[in-house]
Amino acid sequence: MTNEQLKAFVAVVEKGSFRSAANSLFKTQPSISAAVKLLEQQFEFSLFDREHYRPVLTSKGKAFYRQAKKLLKQTAELEMYAHHLASVERPQLSIALSALSAFPPVLDKIKSFWNQHSQMQLQLNTEHLSGVLEQIQLEKSELAIGPLMGIDQQYDYIKISHIEMITVASPLLLNSDERHHVSQQTLRNLPHILISDTGSMAPFDHINIIPGGQTWNVNDYQMKKNLLISGMGWGRIPEHVVSSQLRDGSLHKLQVENFNSQSTVPMYLIKLKRQSLSQLARLFWDDMQTFNNTQNSQGL
Repeated sequence: MTNEQLKAFVAVVEKGSFRSAANSLFKTQPSISAAVKLLEQQFEFSLFDREHYRPVLTSKGKAFYRQAKKLLKQTAELEMYAHHLASVERPQLSIALSALSAFPPVLDKIKSFWNQHSQMQLQLNTEHLSGVLEQIQLEKSELAIGPLMGIDQQYDYIKISHIEMITVASPLLLNSDERHHVSQQTLRNLPHILISDTGSMAPFDHINIIPGGQTWNVNDYQMKKNLLISGMGWGRIPEHVVSSQLRDGSLHKLQVENFNSQSTVPMYLIKLKRQSLSQLARLFWDDMQTFNNTQNSQGL
């Protein structure tokens, strides 16, 4: 008796015919008939009364069906439990990733670590502004990667990379003559596209904005990029995100008076001092510490 034979038998009972059972199990009708026949031969009694147009259970067939249902249910539950055990055994790494750092070269660091620990389960929670630190404060993530916004004495951090931020707009919004020196007054009347703060406990105020200017908020950099390309606003964005648009001219850099138009933003791996790390998170932290020490020794 096999699990497949029991499934075939139960399907015939519940679907009402060998053909319907075959369709439901994506098998041929002869294979379903053969499976039921093997059960009857093994136990030497008939499961169905075949004198009717449709298969009808014999009295022994009814009793066998009840037990077969129980066994199949237990088998399915055991299989699910086995998958659960297998997943539990796989080490998990949970990181709150700033939307600002959700691009190379930060992702390259994670990929390199994954290549060394291919069985790990990775959970990345993409956040922005206060939402990054909130994830580790609420212990939803063990580590965070992002800029040092809201950092105080309760955190440890390691510099692992940096992002080049530039201010851009489409020529559909501003012509080429204006882009080299744009007044704040010009931009104050145009939508400044910002990423919303994902935190709920103590949201940060946006920095690098023009006081009194019009602002639009979106949830991610892809939507921000789309709005910028469409000429629906201006904003700061990681340079590598719009490199192709800068080359083809669909976006161009802006130099705005008395505004942080371009800057290098360091990215850090961050953890709470009081929180103990899992073995995998500790290994990732140690790897990034080694990388940071190497960069410093080379004067990079």
